[in-house]
Amino acid sequence: MKDKVVFITDGASPAGQGIAARLAEEGALVAANVFPAGLAPPPRAELVSSADPLSKAGIDAAVRGVLERYGRIDSLIFNNNELIPATLEGCDDETYDRIMAVNIKSAYLYVSVAGAAMKERQAGNFVFVSSIHDEKPFGACFAYSMAKGCLKNLAREMVLDMGKFNIRTNVIEMGPMEDHWEDFYSQLSPLYEHAKERINGQRMGNIRDLTEAVLYFAGEDSGFANGSELRLDGGFLLTYTTRRRNMDRATGLEIKPIW
Repeated sequence: MKDKVVFITDGASPAGQGIAARLAEEGALVAANVFPAGLAPPPRAELVSSADPLSKAGIDAAVRGVLERYGRIDSLIFNNNELIPATLEGCDDETYDRIMAVNIKSAYLYVSVAGAAMKERQAGNFVFVSSIHDEKPFGACFAYSMAKGCLKNLAREMVLDMGKFNIRTNVIEMGPMEDHWEDFYSQLSPLYEHAKERINGQRMGNIRDLTEAVLYFAGEDSGFANGSELRLDGGFLLTYTTRRRNMDRATGLEIKPIW
């Protein structure tokens, strides 16, 4: 990643901060968008913008600011993420529009501007930080699942449109993460009941899990990966339990009662 120009669309989030630090460690020139403007930017970012993710003009200006300074964007990391609990019957227009705008419309706007510049150079890549709920419903917010599903299909369309210009697009589908996995809990689904017990090693995902995946897709070692969808969930979606299990952390095996 030495001297590669990387643009992170949400540099203020914990994920954005971690991604920026990890890529900078590898020598990348990091630019990041931070919105609202008062939030702390990544400490290793060399260029910071403050575009509203709902504003086409703002996103256009942010991307073009990177292009004007560096002349290129080698990798765009789209990590905007908005989850607002909403039911099918109770979701108002404003909530629905915001979820769709932040999670998918802003991705399209970033792609339309940065993608044109990458086509001119015939080089570049996109990494979409998404969720396992781009296919798996969870009940807490139908619009979130819809938006992430759209993001996955945007990536697939980009492979067809941009692949011939040597531009790659890959998706990272994150499972339960430390600190905010309970946001996905829903009365409609038992999916997140006893979630930790269902994951290999009995731990939630963390920022390092994400940053290493981003580093792989953003770098040249993944040159043959285009349209790939990497699920990082510790086996969460493949393991089922209907009761709490008493697990031995050393062996990962269930401790059976002796009575």
